[in-house]
Amino acid sequence: MKWCKEDIEKVEKFIEIKNKGYYADGAQLTEVYNRVLEKNANVTNCGSCLRGRVQELENALNYFKAKIKAQEALEQEKVNNSPYDENKANTEEKKRVGRPKKS
Repeated sequence: MKWCKEDIEKVEKFIEIKNKGYYADGAQLTEVYNRVLEKNANVTNCGSCLRGRVQELENALNYFKAKIKAQEALEQEKVNNSPYDENKANTEEKKRVGRPKKS
């Protein structure tokens, strides 16, 4: 899959059109569909075919966004992790507050 900012915007627009119950332009939709999903589909005016293509693009976009979020979370986790020894030292330095134990 090859995504660029313009393709993402167009797919989001196609999704919005589909959700309103309308049909997107078959030529524009097929152009984006072929480029992003690396397929070679012909232009069609079949309503169910157009909605199917929009659905495929929507699924691919959701997968792409989830993958990006996972990568960002992984990078954030790498930055926030500290070695085990530092974590252990921080817990040992804490003093207990409260009443003393009975002897």
